[in-house]
Amino acid sequence: MSNVDEDRLASSASASTSESGVQPSSAGAAPPARKKKEWQPISMPTQQELAAQEFMNNCFVKSAMSGAMGGLAGFAFGLFSASMENAHGGLDTVPEIGQEKTTRVILREMFQNMKSKSLSYAKGFALMGALYSFNECVIEKWRAKHDKINPALAGCATGAMMAHNAGPTAMCWGCASFAAFSTAIEYWMES
Repeated sequence: MSNVDEDRLASSASASTSESGVQPSSAGAAPPARKKKEWQPISMPTQQELAAQEFMNNCFVKSAMSGAMGGLAGFAFGLFSASMENAHGGLDTVPEIGQEKTTRVILREMFQNMKSKSLSYAKGFALMGALYSFNECVIEKWRAKHDKINPALAGCATGAMMAHNAGPTAMCWGCASFAAFSTAIEYWMES
């Protein structure tokens, strides 16, 4: 029991006995003495802590870290998706009829497929993570606010940048879809 609960129990016991005219027995233990709260002084951050915080608030550092983590996630996702394919490059492709390939040749083709797919996914995820993180950081510093509009704006900018080679229509669709996805993820993370 906490001290507050013990105090309530003791006060209710003394109130119920005093109403009936019966005095509490002296054999019962007296309510425990309350402990004084010990206040700790607030410590100011050291120069090293301030320097570390300032380093981590740099948009380029955030972007580089997000790019590295996105690259690792993309590499793992590429390995997983490549492992679902067969040695001929697809889920439903049929191998050509002809001379039989040795197990060594088939394994080499599978590993080359896994390598190319993993590197491709890693590059895409790294670019997307770095762009999104950089855009969100710049928008947050520019607006001087941390709210739910920043991810939508960063998603729009990132989606448009990722689709710039396909033309203006694709940039608009990329902006809208990535902004919607970023907003949905932000709301899901907040709840």
